[in-house]
Amino acid sequence: MISVPRRRPPAEIRTWSVVTTAVVLVVLMSFALPGATSVAESVPPEPDPALVRVLLSENVLPLVPFAPRTGPATGGQGLTPVQRQELTARIEALSGERAADFGVAVQDLRTGATFSHNAHQQFPTASAVKLTILTMLLLRAQEEGRDLTGAERDQVSTMIRYSDNEVTDGLYSRIGFTDGFVHGAETLGFTNTDPHPRGVWGATMTTAADQVRLLRALYCDGGPLSEESRDYARELMESVAPEQAWGVSAGADPADAVGLKNGWTPRESNGGLWNVNSVGYVVGPGHEYLVAVLTDGNSDYATGVALVEELASTVTGALEEPVR
Repeated sequence: MISVPRRRPPAEIRTWSVVTTAVVLVVLMSFALPGATSVAESVPPEPDPALVRVLLSENVLPLVPFAPRTGPATGGQGLTPVQRQELTARIEALSGERAADFGVAVQDLRTGATFSHNAHQQFPTASAVKLTILTMLLLRAQEEGRDLTGAERDQVSTMIRYSDNEVTDGLYSRIGFTDGFVHGAETLGFTNTDPHPRGVWGATMTTAADQVRLLRALYCDGGPLSEESRDYARELMESVAPEQAWGVSAGADPADAVGLKNGWTPRESNGGLWNVNSVGYVVGPGHEYLVAVLTDGNSDYATGVALVEELASTVTGALEEPVR
């Protein structure tokens, strides 16, 4: 993560060698602990235990525009029609070059402007849904007029910072399982996010547009979460384990604050191809972005991470280009 006052210092972004999916799966199954293995072993993190076996039918809805927010960053010109056309062409070229599908949604909080590609298309969340579960747990606690218990805070920290799957099972039940998820989705204003009907949280289907809505609830004023809850969630997002600090952070400068949650898993229903996602924010002098990148159909973990980072850095980089 990248630090600002009260935040932890930036974590080194690390990469692993590309290995075949079969070898990856065999090695991953040998690890008893959830989360990522050491970088020195050159093995991707352990995938979610609940591999996505079904894809729910797609329900296409438009990307809803967001209102501007006044934040610490200043300026921001947005994209001119020519720049938007150029950026769209670059993203479409990436789509033609890569076998994987992807959806991207970025909001510039200085202006409220958005850029998106397939932002209405549903993708499996994998572990990225843990950020939604955290948000819904905070909402539930607020509705009950209480703070999170010490045990809940310990579990939430493990879920977000280390992407622990076992504690996520318990917290998903605590928010009310699928019925609680549906209630939370309505509160957050999701338009196209569906929990798995049998409660397999890693198989939740979402869109990049809804993930930006989630980020607004966690980052911006005027949403359903209290300031204290938002500060707490962001502290967790800005202190994930170093080996999981990839993704939207690729578009950050050294002095930026970055908060994120990623998800990654091979899917049996898609021939063992990888679902790799990154959701978060990048904030620093002169820029303030919410970024959601969802991908599916990657040949392996490392290829998926590279695609996510290229998409994130390409869009935010274009938003930083001088107006021509």
